[in-house]
Amino acid sequence: MINRYFVWISTTLFISTLLISFLLKINLSNILSTFTYNPYLLDQNIQTKAGGVVNDLITHWKYIILLKKDINNLFNLTLGEDVNLINFPLHHLIFSQLNFINSLNTYLVSVLVISFFLPLILYVLLRDRFKNLNKSTIITLSSLIFILPVFQYSAIWGNNHNTALIFFSLGIFFFNSFIKTNFKKNTKLIFSIIFFTLACYTKQFFIFFFIFLCVYLMDKVSVKRFIIILLFIILCAIPGIYFLILNPLLLTGLRQSTTNFNSAVLVSASMILFYLVPFIIQTIINNYKNHKFNFLYLFNKKIFIISIIISFLCSLNFIYNGNVGGGVVLKLSYFLLNNPYLVIPVSFFGIYFLLYFSQNAFSNYVLVLLLLITFSSGYFIFQKYFEPMFYIIFLNYFDKNKILQSIEKNNYVVLFYFVIYYIVSNYIYFLGL
Repeated sequence: MINRYFVWISTTLFISTLLISFLLKINLSNILSTFTYNPYLLDQNIQTKAGGVVNDLITHWKYIILLKKDINNLFNLTLGEDVNLINFPLHHLIFSQLNFINSLNTYLVSVLVISFFLPLILYVLLRDRFKNLNKSTIITLSSLIFILPVFQYSAIWGNNHNTALIFFSLGIFFFNSFIKTNFKKNTKLIFSIIFFTLACYTKQFFIFFFIFLCVYLMDKVSVKRFIIILLFIILCAIPGIYFLILNPLLLTGLRQSTTNFNSAVLVSASMILFYLVPFIIQTIINNYKNHKFNFLYLFNKKIFIISIIISFLCSLNFIYNGNVGGGVVLKLSYFLLNNPYLVIPVSFFGIYFLLYFSQNAFSNYVLVLLLLITFSSGYFIFQKYFEPMFYIIFLNYFDKNKILQSIEKNNYVVLFYFVIYYIVSNYIYFLGL
């Protein structure tokens, strides 16, 4: 009973932080810090500072207005040249065609309401995967999304990130349903591919998941059926390929020299470790009675060697130029050491525990590889790319038994870790650090 009350109180508080931030338009960023009002939003009676997601909102809203005036602007305007947007525009196309979206405020309210579907979908996914896990734990894990900073600012400021994640999570739901039918119900797979496609047409980097999907299905279905699946995926991709030809900056605009391939792998690994830390700590605590301070049960010689080799090879000629992006660890490294090299040892643990928690299957190792290399274009790498995407993927496709070890007995570390992350994020934004 106490646990149940605690879960409902914490969930209510998580939702309240989102609603309060939305109503006050503070985005965790402008209560105490010195800032300059954004003049465009002042005309909309919204007082908030310029920069970051606020500028993104202006970009999104202006493009929605252009599509609302003339849907042919979808093809008449070149993304990255005529408008600042460099994402596939499904999010904008949808909202531009909704008649009740007639002002910036109605748009913001609509995005906020729709964002609530993401934790609900995650709840359904976790309930289906962890059938014996108590309901309170599942509610806690799914409601944590409410306080993840990227989810919050996306919900508050009309960002397309949550829209893409909703499509992505629905794709996971139907794909998992297809797996449970022993790969027999094609309708579920078709819906899965459609929703994954919609996610890509909202944020193009979700295309990496199609590689995992294909690798996963290679030895699960017949060759003939696999070819049909590939053809359907290609069919779904044709509109995107055509749109990419019209808007080449969607691809080339993300190619820069901020970092290189090997450095990007390490930066991505360090970002991913940030989300694995609470599960690692909780695993150690939950197994303390059996293992005391002997952590050898977490050690795998094969994974250790692979992680050492990858980390060493990727650390050669480490480059990350600029102070934009790079994630929590890189910023902490500059703060403590005045250089980026803390990323290298941290990334070793990121790679190690990615492999440790992955299922012992070729498709899962491919998924780990994709998570490490997807954002290696040389463009700035942002923590937001993995949040809460990795959290959703981890709970759905990594080793079920190892995840249960970290959440089945106790899960308070996971809960308080992300609460502290939320509070620290507030503090940093408040002081403008």
